Amino acid sequence: MIISKAPLRISLFGGSTDYKEFYEQHGSLCIGTTIDKYYFSAVRYRPPIMTEGSLISYSKQEQINDWDEVKHPLIREGLKLMLNAEYDKKPIELKVFSDVPSRTGLGGSSSFGAAFVHSIMTLKNHPVGKRDVADQVIKLEREILKEAGGIQDQIWAAYGGLNSIQIYKDGNYRVRPLPVSPEFKEELERRMMLVYTGEQRNTEKIAQSHVNKDKTKILEYAHEAYECFLNEDIDGISNLLLMSWFEKQKISNLISTPVVKQMSERILELGADGLKLLGGGGCGFLLVLAGPDSRDKISDEFGERVLPFRFESDGVTSIYENHQEWV
Repeated sequence: MIISKAPLRISLFGGSTDYKEFYEQHGSLCIGTTIDKYYFSAVRYRPPIMTEGSLISYSKQEQINDWDEVKHPLIREGLKLMLNAEYDKKPIELKVFSDVPSRTGLGGSSSFGAAFVHSIMTLKNHPVGKRDVADQVIKLEREILKEAGGIQDQIWAAYGGLNSIQIYKDGNYRVRPLPVSPEFKEELERRMMLVYTGEQRNTEKIAQSHVNKDKTKILEYAHEAYECFLNEDIDGISNLLLMSWFEKQKISNLISTPVVKQMSERILELGADGLKLLGGGGCGFLLVLAGPDSRDKISDEFGERVLPFRFESDGVTSIYENHQEWV
């Protein structure tokens, strides 16, 4: 039995500049952090006495005799890519589950993919590097399944941490920890809040709406924000977060919704210094930066919609490994 976990992420700056059609022309800079909310993937080879084939469980449960029968696209293509030659000899049992609902703007699909890929690679006793996992999930989501979107989420899920991701025009990337003091990191964590909008929408349609749009101003804000991090200027970061959110809404009328707008306006009225909707848009969590008094007011008003979290720095990892084979 192998159990892997991959963290969800908060994207602060540079979101949607990580789309291939944009970074091939301009490059990309993304800034963000992973948090202590996870996707988990548990997998094992099934004991020979269980003759029903493979058992695949996520939000649904499937019992299958061939990888092509799997209805979940990423699991199906991932199993074909990584285990195709072994299927007849070794049926598996796989379960993937998470700490938060899907389609909430926290990079869940890529965290799902990272945990899944890591567990299968570990099951096969393959060396498992963070770049290997990120590249494999990017290949599955962007090349094989041809889903719209960028490549930062897969990198966050694999690497973890409070980082910048520099994406070059050729698609290569570099992950670097933000050079900030432990005290600033703690203050940033204290000021951050996640407030759930309660909405879920067709994220693929929203992702498609980002393609071939002008995002150069979003990239400019990301570079300005990086300088704010170097100077540990949390007020500057808060202001740029809000400006970047206003700019992102210009990409498509699908980015925001009446509910998101109403909640955002109310949170700013309660004294928040900055905010943005996480993910491609239309649903999920609002990231809020606020001082202590405003945090208390926002928590009182939104109650259980506020998700407590801490930063994490490990990225995708195994939390249990037992390679015992059935004989």
